[in-house]
Order: sequence, then C-alpha cells, then structure tokens
Amino acid sequence: MERQRSGLEPNPIIGAVSSQWRPGRVVLRSRPCELPQGRWKSRKSYGSTPRFMTVQAAEIINLAERGAVRGLGPFAMLVLSMVATACVATGPRASAPDALHAPALPAAEYKTPAAPIVDLLTATRPAEPLLHAGASRVALLTREPLIPLARLERPFLGLAGYRFDPVTGTSNRDPLVSRVEVVTLDGDGQMARVVWQPAAEVLLDHVQFSPDGRYLSATAITDSPARLVVFDVDEARESVVPVPINAAWGTPCWWVGPEGLLCRVVPEHQGAPPELISGPRIIEHPGGRLPTRTYSNLIENARDEVLFSHYFTSELAFVDLDGALRRLRGSEGLVARVRVAPDGSSAVVSRLVPPFSRVVPARRFPHVDEVWDLAAGVRAHALPRGTPPPAGFPVEPRALRWRPGPPAVLGWIETQTGADGTRQSVWRVLDAPFTAPARDLVRTSHSIDRFDWTTAGTPFFASESKRKMHVDAYVVLGGSLHAIWSGSTQDLYGNPGRALRTRGTAGQVYEVDGRIFLAGDGLSPAGPEPFLDSFELSTLETRRLFTSTAGGYEPVLGLLATGWLITSHESETDPPTLYARRGDVALPVHPVVDPFPQLAAVERRLVEYRRKDGVRLEATLYLPPEAADGPLPTLVWIYPYEFVDRQFAEQSGVRRFRFHAVKGPSPLAVTLAGYALLLSPTMPIIGEPGEANDQYLTQLAANAAAAVQYVVDEGITDPDRVAIAGRSYGAFSTANLLAHTDLFRTGIAISGAYNRTLTPFGFQREYRSFWKESSLYARISPFFEADRIDEPLLLIHGAADQNAGTRPSQARRFFHALVGNGVPVRYLELPYEGHHYWGRESVLHITAEILDWLKRTLGPASAPEGA
Repeated sequence: MERQRSGLEPNPIIGAVSSQWRPGRVVLRSRPCELPQGRWKSRKSYGSTPRFMTVQAAEIINLAERGAVRGLGPFAMLVLSMVATACVATGPRASAPDALHAPALPAAEYKTPAAPIVDLLTATRPAEPLLHAGASRVALLTREPLIPLARLERPFLGLAGYRFDPVTGTSNRDPLVSRVEVVTLDGDGQMARVVWQPAAEVLLDHVQFSPDGRYLSATAITDSPARLVVFDVDEARESVVPVPINAAWGTPCWWVGPEGLLCRVVPEHQGAPPELISGPRIIEHPGGRLPTRTYSNLIENARDEVLFSHYFTSELAFVDLDGALRRLRGSEGLVARVRVAPDGSSAVVSRLVPPFSRVVPARRFPHVDEVWDLAAGVRAHALPRGTPPPAGFPVEPRALRWRPGPPAVLGWIETQTGADGTRQSVWRVLDAPFTAPARDLVRTSHSIDRFDWTTAGTPFFASESKRKMHVDAYVVLGGSLHAIWSGSTQDLYGNPGRALRTRGTAGQVYEVDGRIFLAGDGLSPAGPEPFLDSFELSTLETRRLFTSTAGGYEPVLGLLATGWLITSHESETDPPTLYARRGDVALPVHPVVDPFPQLAAVERRLVEYRRKDGVRLEATLYLPPEAADGPLPTLVWIYPYEFVDRQFAEQSGVRRFRFHAVKGPSPLAVTLAGYALLLSPTMPIIGEPGEANDQYLTQLAANAAAAVQYVVDEGITDPDRVAIAGRSYGAFSTANLLAHTDLFRTGIAISGAYNRTLTPFGFQREYRSFWKESSLYARISPFFEADRIDEPLLLIHGAADQNAGTRPSQARRFFHALVGNGVPVRYLELPYEGHHYWGRESVLHITAEILDWLKRTLGPASAPEGA
C-alpha cells in the first residue's frame, strides 16, 4: 500500500494537447515500466509496437521522431500513453493520468504565483470560536490555512472509507489547529486571556472543553503516534496524558467528568501489523437492491479486511488526567462510535459486526448498539435488532440520543407498521438502570428525522421532506404533540432561526422557563439583519431580544451564563470580530487584523439582473485595483442550485454581505492579476421536486447568458474575453456550458464529474436512477457532448479525490474524450489531493496554472505593480 519512493519529490501530472494533434509526444515521470509486446489493435490497424522490455517512463519521449515507433496514428499513441502511464503511481490507490504534453514538468517544480497572491492564499484565517456557556469561556482556535505537501504525501491505507495514516494512527488529512486562545468573561465584562501554544511541530485536532470548562483536551499530531493532551485553563499548563489512544476513527476521547475521560485505546495484545501479500479483489453481493454511490478507499480483499481490523480495533478505558488507565473489559472491538450521556454515567457503544461490505464504507456496515454502565464498568443492555437489511442500508434503531440527566435516559427512532398497515415513526426511550423494557415517547405518522431534548427535558423533533425541501417542527408538552413551525428549507427570508445550544452550535438546546432562544440571519430583500428571539414553546409567542446594527452582518453565536451574548460582526470590508454584548454594551472579545489586505483596493459590488424569463438573479462583482479603462477579461465562477419555487430562487443569501471567503485556490486571486471576477452568480434550476434536472440545460444556459449579458452591457468586459469556471458541481456545469453554448472563450473545471452514467443512482438533487432516466443521464453528461466543445478547457483534479461522484477517472476519461475530438485541453492532476485542495504547493500551483491559462486564452490583463 505504500508508495515507492524514487528519490524525486512529487510533482503535478500534466497532460495537454492542442487543436493540432502531435502524435508520439509522451512525457512521464521516471520509473521502471514493463510494456507489452506485439501488435496493438483497434477497429482499424494503426501499426505495431517495437519489442520494448524494461524502459524508463521518462524515456518515452518523441518516440516517433527518434524512429522507435513507425506508422503510429493518434489512437495507437493514445494507447501507448495509457499503458506507460499505468506504471506511474501518484500515491496509494491512485494512478497518474495520461500525460500527452511536452516539455515535461521537472520533478519538484511546482509553480508559484506572484507574491501578493501567495500572501493572499497563505494568510491565516480568523480564529474559530468554541463556546462553553457554563464557564463563560470562548476558545479561539487558529487553524493552519494550508498543509505542507510533505504531510499530505505520507503513505496512507485506504480502509473502509478511511484514509488511514499508519504512522500517526489518524485518518484526518484536513488543516489542524496551531494555536488556542481562551477568553473568560466575568459578569462585569472583565476578560482573562490564556494562550495555549503547542510545542514546535505539534498540531491539534478534536479540541473540546471539559464539562466544567476548566480543561481543554485535544489530540496532538506530530510525525509519531497521536497523543492525548490536556490544557488546564486556570493554570495555563499543558500536559501529555501517557495513554495509547486510538484515533483511527476520529475523536478518540470524551469527557465523562470534570477530571476524567473515556477513550478508545489500543488493545493490550494488538501487536505489530501483520505482514500480508495483497490478494485478488473479490466483491460479492448476495442479492437485494443496494443503490450505492461510487465510494473510494474501500475494503477490496482479505488483506484489507485484516488491516482494517488490526488498526481500527480498540478498547474503551477510563483515563485520569494523571494518566491512570482503567480498561473496560469486554469492550474491545471495532468501536465505530461512542455516545456518552451528559451526566457521564453511561454510554452507547456502536460496534461493527461482520461481514464487512466491499461496496460501502464503514459507516454503513452492520453494527450493534450496547448500553454501558460506566460507573459499574459493565454492559448493561443490548438494543434489539430486527432482521438485518442488505449491507449498506440503515439498521434500526437509528439516531440514538441521550436526554440531559440525571437520571440517564436514552432515546432512539424506529419505523413500525401500524395495525392499519400504515408506517409510523416511533420515538422510544430506555431509562437507567436499563433493566425495564423500553417505552414509547412519541408515535406518529410523521417522519422523525432530527430529535432531542432541551436542557429542561422537553422533547422536540423535526419532520423533513428532503425532496420537497420542507420541514415541520414539533414539541411534546404534557404528553401531547404540538406543531411549532412549518416551512420550506429554501425559504431564507422566512427562516425563524436556529436554537441556541449550550456550546453555541453544539450541546443541548437552551430552555429557560419554557422558552428557547432562536438566532437567525434576518434575511430580506434589503439584506441581512441578524437577530435573537425568545420563543415561548406553549404559546408560540416570540419576543425580539437583539437586532444587529445596520451596515454589517452580526449573528449571535451563543449565550454565556454570565448573561453576555457572543456575536461575530463582519461586513464586506471588515473581517469577523467577536463581541460580547449585553444591553447597549458591546465589548470586543478578539480584535482581528485584516488577513487579506491585498483585497483592500479591489472593488466589490453586489449586482442584480434578470434572465430572459424574468427571474431575478444576482452576483458579487470584483474589479481589480487600478483597473485600466475599457473592458476587462473576466472570469465567471459558478455553482448552480435547485429550487422548487421561483420566489425562493430569487432570495438573496447571506454570503454576499459577508467578508471575503478565501479558501484553497480561491478565484479571488484573479483580481490581483488584473481580471474582473463575477463570483457565484445565482444559477437557479427551478422545477418540481425531483424533476428539476429536466430543465437543467435550458435554465443553466439562460442563467449564464444573463450573467454574460450584464457584464457586457455594463462595459465590464468584452464578450470575446469571458471565461467560465467552477468546482465540483460547478465544474460539471462549466463543461456543459462549453458544450451547449458559445458564451465563453474558455473554461476551467475543477474536481468535477462529467459522465453521469458513472453515478447511476443519483447526484446532487437527482433521485431517479440511470435505469429510470437513461436519456436524461446521457443528455446532461458533457462526456457525451465532447464533440460539441470547441473552446479550450483546463481540467484540474485531485489524484486522491475521495468524493463519491468525482473519482479521478471522471476527469481522465473526459480528458481523453476531448483529446479524441481535437479539443484544446490541458489536464492537471495533483498528487495526494482529495476533493478539496489543502497542500500549500498544490494550491499555489493550481492558482499559477489558472492565471497562466487565462493569460493564454483571454489575453493578458493589466495587473497592479508586483502582481
């Protein structure tokens, strides 16, 4: 499973062809490669291969010019490149694409854009707040903006949907926390500040408060096995807890008291990893419908199954802050999830049971749920299981929750068939000490999708219709069910807000004297006006407690025990800044310096326009600093959404009133190179629930035409100098716009899916399968329309893209379809990168490639000095 090292640093794999086919040009990284002997055939014979034996892949250059290959046409050269490329590995479970461009990119030569753009993309973002209401504390987590490629390139094992690092024993490959500042507010507004700065080369993951708020725990990540660390906020002291935690699943520990944790730990008898030879890939399905997505990093053979069991098996143990460890005997196994009761007395342990599927990830494996009495250290109850469904389907009971205690009460949802044959959702509960039978709390014909208890013990749940995008909310008062709200999940203007919880967006919902507190964005045609309401559960009466001042966006994040509201204020020009508010008093909790001063001179406008059927559309327009007079080359960056109603499609979202969002290879970088940017123009696809894609191509083209018409009519750009770009579903839509319109000079598609027949059980909000709507799947797949594209296209993809619908093969096959049809195309595949790009070298290289592509296809833009 480990990538073989050649002594060369990894580099992007690039393939490109021009509209003039140049046979015989193959460029690959150097490594030994066995090529087959004999003739290669297709429907037509294009010639024969020489009798190659072992060669260096980098030597397969200009073979035709050197006389090594005679009479090869385009198809044969394409096959040659595919065979040679199969020898080049970009990492475990990932192979390089076909590289059809010269000159080759030298090893380790990652491109870097101009210094202002580098500073923009590598700037540290504002800290993330983590609230503890009871202790009136806010932990501010500073996360690394990008990841060094050296960390991303570490070999990993693809096991049951996880990308597991056997050196650190972790599965997370996202940015980690580099610094924590804790602010404590007293009743008078005095603030005490403590900084937790991990030692050099140490980063943190899974940061969480202890129940009383005195401590923070985290997983310390270095180049060795992960460790449990605890920070005493009162003493400003960090300590390493010397226990062998198992962080393969994610969070390894949960607080069960003010000075103790329950942890997954490595079993005492685990031993060394087994040395196994990889066997054949064997997958068998016993029958029964199993619509599934194309997951990656799955168990593929017996070797993977043994490795998964070895690395992911753990045992539960109590851990004191001094490192004393007491194992729970009988808890050993593949403990996929642990849910600790709020009072720390009990826990639900979800344990995977064989057989292990080879078509779905571990989160969809069969499992059993056990209730453990933590005080006694024994398994107190095993939840009953019905007839096991086919592998990968939900197993009931589902969605287990603890009521705030004591005493501990566990709830879950079952689906049952009533006496009249109707399906019912049943909310069942089991009371400590878990010896009596479970009882029904709610039995209803409504679906129960999200449920919980408030801090006062009031049961509530939501009933959702995902296809109709509708939600109904209920509470149980006096043993009776009461509806408290009903509306569309797409109705931004009518959203009543989210309930405040004990830890901001986490923990239990706050309830005081029969009231809960709802914080919302207050969106309207005039923009956002964030608010905090108290909501009386019995009378449904609402009282406004706070309204954000005009000219900014300031939502309420949480309510502290000392009575202070924690808000975050930002605007189009001001970065997010935390405030403590009470009455008319507003105290800055964490002043922030503008992380993106490079954008200060960039002009930003919220613009609106209409498409040909009258639907109102809007976008954020960025104009470069010191822009030259006259039309500018322009990039349009898109991501369509489906709507069931025109009025919801025309509503303004909050993103357009907030500070700059710079993440990964941000399109905002193009403004510093002199290009105009039309960012996230609304591109609604409006239609009946589950049928919106019937209108996808027509409405997509109409949305794009309206956007281009606006920037042309306003004199922003020349119609011959407009590029279209997008990531993921936006990349899919970019390719479709090139195939079905002539609006754009060029396109840039990042991490997309281009052949919907390879996602046959649905995508985005398409719930119909390929076998029900085969013509639709083909019609909206740009792969099937590759012969209609005549504009240059830059394709970018991560070699380790784990997203179910956007495997790297999607981009590679689309690249070859374009090549075969003579389309000017350039393909860039980034080693080790997933669906999102986090590697520092990768992000800078992608940005440099995008800017170079725009310069080549749209022409140069006048850029500010130094850009």
